[in-house]
Amino acid sequence: MNRADPGKPLNWIQVGSVAGPAAAIPSAALRAARLQIVGSGQGSVPTRDILTELPALAAQITSGTFRLDARTVPLADIEAAWKETDGNQRIVITP
Repeated sequence: MNRADPGKPLNWIQVGSVAGPAAAIPSAALRAARLQIVGSGQGSVPTRDILTELPALAAQITSGTFRLDARTVPLADIEAAWKETDGNQRIVITP
């Protein structure tokens, strides 16, 4: 892995199952990084927690203060994107 700070956690967020029902992760990746695997979907967060956060999130979105430093990158370009990122910007991989 080519990361500026390998001590920082690397968050793997699993969204959906278009690529298949399983997400195989090489064991070397588990040993090479502080890998945190997170599911995203119904059931990954209790409904009461989502409902508790919604008013504050809606207020930030409508006031224009909600900021997310992210860019979308096609899967075909992911190698170059990993090399270009400084580690602070989120990369969202698209098909």
